[in-house]
Amino acid sequence: MEARDKDLKWAMSQIEKIPTSVDVPRFSEWAEQNRYFPPGVSTLHGRFNPETAPHLLEPLDKLHPDDPCRIVTIMKSVQSGVTTSVAENALGCWIDYKLGSMLSLTSSREIAKVRASANVDVMIDHSGLADKIKPHSNRSKRKVQDSANVKEFEGGGKWLNSSYNSIASLKSNSFNLIIKDELDEAPAEAKDQGDINEVIAGRTMGQRMFKIVNISTPSRMETSQIYRQYLQGDQRKFFVPCPHCMEPQEMVMKSQKIDHGLTFTTRKGPDGKKVLIPETVRYICKGCHEPIYESKKEWMLNNGEWIATATPLDPKHHSYHISALMSPESFLSWERICQQFINTGFGEDLLKFKDFTINFLGKPWASTQKAQSWEELKEKAGDYALGEVPGGLIDGQVYRGPLALTGGVDVQKDRLELHVVGWGVGMESWSVDYKIFYGNTANIDDPCWVALANHVYETGYVIAGKESLIYQVAVDSGYNPGQDWGGKTHVVHDFIYQYSDKFFAIMGLDETKQVGILQEKRLSEATITKRYNVASGVLKEIIFSDLDRMAGPRAIHVPSKMVNESGRMVQIPDDWYKQFCSERWQETKPGEYGWKLIYKRNEVLDTFIYAMATAYKLNFPALSSLDWWNVYETIISS
Repeated sequence: MEARDKDLKWAMSQIEKIPTSVDVPRFSEWAEQNRYFPPGVSTLHGRFNPETAPHLLEPLDKLHPDDPCRIVTIMKSVQSGVTTSVAENALGCWIDYKLGSMLSLTSSREIAKVRASANVDVMIDHSGLADKIKPHSNRSKRKVQDSANVKEFEGGGKWLNSSYNSIASLKSNSFNLIIKDELDEAPAEAKDQGDINEVIAGRTMGQRMFKIVNISTPSRMETSQIYRQYLQGDQRKFFVPCPHCMEPQEMVMKSQKIDHGLTFTTRKGPDGKKVLIPETVRYICKGCHEPIYESKKEWMLNNGEWIATATPLDPKHHSYHISALMSPESFLSWERICQQFINTGFGEDLLKFKDFTINFLGKPWASTQKAQSWEELKEKAGDYALGEVPGGLIDGQVYRGPLALTGGVDVQKDRLELHVVGWGVGMESWSVDYKIFYGNTANIDDPCWVALANHVYETGYVIAGKESLIYQVAVDSGYNPGQDWGGKTHVVHDFIYQYSDKFFAIMGLDETKQVGILQEKRLSEATITKRYNVASGVLKEIIFSDLDRMAGPRAIHVPSKMVNESGRMVQIPDDWYKQFCSERWQETKPGEYGWKLIYKRNEVLDTFIYAMATAYKLNFPALSSLDWWNVYETIISS
């Protein structure tokens, strides 16, 4: 018994030596001491330098278990360094100090695997964490517990790496740290479970200490999940001091509405376009209005501070907005940001400005289309008729009017509708003609298809005194009038196969996340090899934001007259204008927005969209005034 008592006494002494708490350093300190970026992984390889992006240290330290903050939301621009400096560093600290189980979510499992291999595995290998990976069971093989989807660590913690579409498979798991990357790529609802953010938050139930991180570039304001999360937090903004007067201010772009911010000077290039003068890129102070050059940005960031601008319902929810103006110079320069703004046509090119707002300013896109009734469109109609090409010389020198024609075709069961649109300098457009070819569209040999082909190949429209044919025509292939889907003959495809020099297949998609106006899609088991998916929602936004322009770049002109079946000149029926204004951006159901049909027919609008998509396919928006003048010279000299 004496030996047993001695063993018991020794065991008790060892238990008493076990610490009741762990001294976990600030996460930013851990990163500075442990994080190493090998060449090829980061622009700035080597040890983690907190002075590179000092504005990211606070949101990182908020993920420390001793900090009362429970939710961190970061609405960011591209090239912000958030994923590396916040999400990955937080994972490293949690692994090193055995703080609990972790979950990382992103848009797809494929992207999740790539990030695990290219980022997380590299961090583990180069930050002294490799020995922390251990299977929970001796019967488990090590390789199973160190995969792209699952890693197990000593102390019982685990890291699961998945996508938003795989939430259902995580029902039996609970986590202390959840990182939701690219949140705006997530569906609004988890299938049959409700709001996806609430479902994910439910994975922390039963955990006294937990952290949830929301990270994403925003998207459309009405539907952006990261923007909604940002508004639910305390909406922190980073205020930096002016090196001249020390006035604290948020970094913004200078505009017509504010007299301070990032600005630049331009000059005219050889083609007449405005060109950036790099040495003029500067930041105008809000207080003293002195210029600040980018060489002072690092000093400004290192002396800045986050300031909450709202009082949230949940005081433990801290939200941050990070724009590209705050990016380290080695990642993204002020010069490049200014050049990108010039590329938007100083905000005039809606598609490019939308990309600039989201990816560079890190702000959600607010819809810009204006409500315009069909009566207003009819009232501004020009004094010309369908079938005519308006335009002429201004002051006997400069031609103003369409210089190139494109077409869009909508396919219905009993007819084909063709909209011919003329394009000129600055993407100013004119509805030039509108034809309906009736017949049985299910039959490729029906006269309606022949009539369409004949019109496009043979009808000359007079531009600048010379006859001009339609360049190219987009045909909607979303509807097959002849057969069901499933690999059977597609009438539209068969028609385009015969006339591929003038016609191409198109399919309109209201996909707001599609990059660019057109995306080529390869087709298999079809008579044609490809079609173009069109971001029709984006084109609708462009159209409805430009309908009230009376003249000049991007103005849209419509005719007031037409020749009827009796050969008489008459006013265009109201139905035509109603179809042009037949859709509206609005809330389609609680919390969801989209384009809603407000008139029974929309073929005039759809065909205009297809004709506009054709203009983008032909790269018309990139043509300068000089390029268009060369088009005019070609026409009059032919």
